[in-house]
Amino acid sequence: MAKHRYFNTRFWSDNFINKLDPLERYLFLYFLLNEHTNICGLYELPLRLMAFETGIDAEMLPKMIERFTGKVEYKDGWVWVVNFPKYQDTGSKDIKVGIQKCFFEAPDE
Repeated sequence: MAKHRYFNTRFWSDNFINKLDPLERYLFLYFLLNEHTNICGLYELPLRLMAFETGIDAEMLPKMIERFTGKVEYKDGWVWVVNFPKYQDTGSKDIKVGIQKCFFEAPDE
């Protein structure tokens, strides 16, 4: 599956994003654009690896992620960017199937 992500430039004027500090914005961007993400925005990512790739202290990450409640959920090493599929080009049947398959392969919780 393609690993290209389209990014809406309105990101910078979003009210939620404007309330975040620069490091939190960086982490939020990381959740959207890192190499582990997939077409449905639900992927496995251990805190240790997240800390290594972002340079953010592993003990600080859970506190930062709490600020994203409702936008990004993190549980048992899995990231879910809640509205991620909404911003994918779902005009293609293959994309829709890919999103469904991705959710099916993830843990039930």
